[in-house]
Amino acid sequence: MSDALTGMVTAGALVGAGVAVFTSGLNPPRPALTEALDRLSRRPVAPLDRRRRLDLALATPLRPFGLPRDRTRRDLAILDRDPAEYLAQQVVIAIAGMLILGALPVLWGLGGQLPLWLALLGAAIAVRLTHGRLHAAAELRRAQMRETLSALLDLVGGGLSGGAGVEQALDDTMDELSGWAAVRIRRELAAAAQTRGRQRIHAWTAMRDLGAQIGVDELAELATAMEQAAAGAPVAETMSVVARSMRARTTAEMERRAHANSAQMAIPIMLFGLGYLIFLLYAAMGAISASLTQ
Repeated sequence: MSDALTGMVTAGALVGAGVAVFTSGLNPPRPALTEALDRLSRRPVAPLDRRRRLDLALATPLRPFGLPRDRTRRDLAILDRDPAEYLAQQVVIAIAGMLILGALPVLWGLGGQLPLWLALLGAAIAVRLTHGRLHAAAELRRAQMRETLSALLDLVGGGLSGGAGVEQALDDTMDELSGWAAVRIRRELAAAAQTRGRQRIHAWTAMRDLGAQIGVDELAELATAMEQAAAGAPVAETMSVVARSMRARTTAEMERRAHANSAQMAIPIMLFGLGYLIFLLYAAMGAISASLTQ
């Protein structure tokens, strides 16, 4: 009797669940208007190709270790590179460094075994070199971004002095600038203009977020000046002063790099001179030593 009762209860539960699913399918819940508009405004997500799936498979185990670091993320952001692709490339480069440096004893005939410490040293050197190249390329782009910002501040300040609004002065200025930095700023402003009606993202907020993302603090100064100008404060002269100070900092940084490069060249020049001196004195020292032995 209990088995029959259990079967009846189970059958009733299954019938009730089927009726509930059928009813919900005939009358599905309506999504909210904001959710529907947001879904329509999104770009369709492209299917992942084989290389993208491989990058994600190699990069996912490294994410719990906090990789890539914040500084590396800012470097990747200013270079428009994907963090997952960078981590996957680092894994491949580390393996290549392990195999190349670890195989040197085999090539030199010192043995057929692969020393672990030498393989790890090769991986560390390969990763360090690629990371240094990434940081150098990012710093070069930051210098270009600062040059563009100094020109942008001058032109926006001139537009504000002529009576134009913040948005108009900024749009007119961006039409006059070229280069990848201007394209990046123009892209962020266009994205802010598209979402401003729904999320109230202003141009100075987009500039401040971009500065934090790529590690350029001068963008925050531009965002602050734009926000003050939108509030009615006379900031045209302030923008010109900030542009001059920005160019002064850029010039000082270029001079510092030039002095550092000159200091680095002192050691090779000294070694070259020492070798040349030894080459000149070798014959004389040989003659003197031969006369002393006789």
